[in-house]
Amino acid sequence: MTALSAHSSANDAPVALIVDDEAACSTEIAEFLTRHRIPSRGVSSVAEAREALAKWNSIRVLISDIRMPGMSGFDFAADVSATYASNHTLHLLFMTGEATIDSAVKALRLGASDFLTKPLRPRDVVQRVEQLLSAPAVAAPAPAEAPSKTDEGLAAQARWLMQERRYRLARERVMGARFSDEPGWNMLMELMHARLSGQQVPVSALCAASGVPQTSALRRLSDLMADGYVVKERDPKDARRIWVALTDRAIEMVSKIVSQVSIVH
Repeated sequence: MTALSAHSSANDAPVALIVDDEAACSTEIAEFLTRHRIPSRGVSSVAEAREALAKWNSIRVLISDIRMPGMSGFDFAADVSATYASNHTLHLLFMTGEATIDSAVKALRLGASDFLTKPLRPRDVVQRVEQLLSAPAVAAPAPAEAPSKTDEGLAAQARWLMQERRYRLARERVMGARFSDEPGWNMLMELMHARLSGQQVPVSALCAASGVPQTSALRRLSDLMADGYVVKERDPKDARRIWVALTDRAIEMVSKIVSQVSIVH
């Protein structure tokens, strides 16, 4: 059975197409997406990808590796934008095991919706594809043009994107996946900032910093206390006022996360 037909029956119209010269990688991603109700196909060459795009006009997300034999993912994406994507809404995601600022800038200039670094985490791919499919339709990406004054802004975006990913991965290594994207992390960062600046944080301000409604924030605060990350301290000068602070354990974990991340310049 070929990669093109390994994930579901030939009658299923794929929504996502994954192209990677490592067939095991494209197969794994396609199968995971399909299990999460996003019909997908995985192929291992640009030729197979062209065949799939010609066969199905249902494809809305193209996930392409950058380094491939014969034609790079960048060249393939530029070519696709001038053919298939001209009449369809097609979101583009690049993936690579060797992320650099230059490659991230080039991906953004091609109109990529995201830049994924290997090893990929399937659940992150599912989440990103779901977000793209639910987003309003946008114009197809245009082929790459000559460098312009916007490159500086794109480089800044690329640096931020790569740095954010590094911090996220470091957070999960130290604290677990629950702190990937959720209000608890916002609270910890607010408390860390307050500690470094010599300020105190009341419960109300911490809930506001969480980014979620107060009732949800209070529940998350209770979880953080139960997990030993934060403590409440009553103001000795005003018994009605309660401050929230990080525990030594939380301070140590945040410091460990920072030490694992190299700053991108």
